[in-house]
Amino acid sequence: MAVVAGGMMLQVLNISIVNIALPSISNDFNSGVSGTGWVVTGYLVTQAVLLPIAGRAGDLFGRRRVWVAGILIMVLASALCALAWSELALVVFRILQGVGASAMAPTAFAYAAILFPPEKRGLALGVLSGVMAIAPVVALNIAGVLVGVGGWRSVFWFTPVVAAIVLVGAVFVMRERPPVEHGPFDVLGAILAALGLFPLLIALSQASYWGWAAPRTLAMALLGVVFLALFFWRERVAPDPMLDLSLLSLSTVRNSNITGFLVGAAMFGTLLVLPFYFSTVLGYSNVHLSLAITPVAVCFMIASPASGRLMSRYGSDTVVRVAVGTALIGSVVLGFGALAQSYVWMLPGLILAGVGLAAATAPVTTTAIHEAPQARLGVAASLPNVSRYAGGALGAALLGTVLAMSLPMSVTADEGLLAPALRTDAAHGMQRALLAAAALLLVGIVAAFRMPRVVGPGARIAAMVSGTDVPNARAPD
Repeated sequence: MAVVAGGMMLQVLNISIVNIALPSISNDFNSGVSGTGWVVTGYLVTQAVLLPIAGRAGDLFGRRRVWVAGILIMVLASALCALAWSELALVVFRILQGVGASAMAPTAFAYAAILFPPEKRGLALGVLSGVMAIAPVVALNIAGVLVGVGGWRSVFWFTPVVAAIVLVGAVFVMRERPPVEHGPFDVLGAILAALGLFPLLIALSQASYWGWAAPRTLAMALLGVVFLALFFWRERVAPDPMLDLSLLSLSTVRNSNITGFLVGAAMFGTLLVLPFYFSTVLGYSNVHLSLAITPVAVCFMIASPASGRLMSRYGSDTVVRVAVGTALIGSVVLGFGALAQSYVWMLPGLILAGVGLAAATAPVTTTAIHEAPQARLGVAASLPNVSRYAGGALGAALLGTVLAMSLPMSVTADEGLLAPALRTDAAHGMQRALLAAAALLLVGIVAAFRMPRVVGPGARIAAMVSGTDVPNARAPD
């Protein structure tokens, strides 16, 4: 469990660890903000696109084998990122890093589902979800120190050191389990999925830079929709599909992924705009920014594992509804604290939002994979992460756009403390952005009330893995 948790930490850590380093990278390569943004976007989009493909590969060829291959690719790509000689080279190596990272999440959640019986699975998934929830915040803390001491390249040397430790654990601790299904890999389905997800996620993640109605934004979105439609047609007729569409007919899978999409949008969007606010409105340095984010990290560290235990006592559906509601209240409180331009007034909102967003992750993932048969567990485990990252791309673009609408086009995150009049405008923009996050979470609560109870008193759906291969009574779809 420690090995897969370490891999999960690396996977999510690398999403946002470079955020603080972006101004330094921009100065080093004399590039614009939109250009360096691809350092983040390339990694995130590549990973999201390949998650279901890696999950299916683990189902067919062995999860330990896919896991080790992913770690090796991450080590190589991270070293190349640290040695990058241009912005283009850095973006290419970050995409390669995303290829390796895509193997982590599906394998980790599949192992947790297989190794733990249903009544203990909530705690196991809570630990992994806690790692996923805390990693983006921990990344900001680590990056603030590394960039301040060793420059932006030190951020990328951090990954090979930790990855080497995880790799040793994977080789000597993880046991390979024979695939429960043997069949051909759906190459055409994988290609269509990649061709659909990639342009759609690019359109979402770049909409704040290109404009939501810009021709290239609309063209990329349309291209993604067309290829995803072809993908679903292919999976419907393929004898051995990459994604068994019957999974999407399950209320456990469908509603949990919708909720995860909206929670991911609020979480990644908020984590994107907070560093900008702390830097330009409160005037925090990289180190002070790391300290300001620390309470959120602590909340994530406590709330995610705790939510796994609370599921057994109160029910998975109750926990996720209370968690999303808490995050919603936290976003509203945080927004009014931002308007006051005071960290003290923001702190209660940071705590509430942190607790809520962290506590929602475990029950969403537990519900999403609960009914998946072992032969499809890798693909089922990848879907919540694809939903979360797709939501993250939307949330980052949406909240970034709302914030940018209150400021001149020339204002960027690396300018430091703004003039008083601009600080007021930025504070108003930040409040609107956080209220937009609250609106996303409000829709998320609606989806959460459609999620059935799979763990806890009165649960009506039995797990397919670690117990029985045939579900008992099911909640109506």
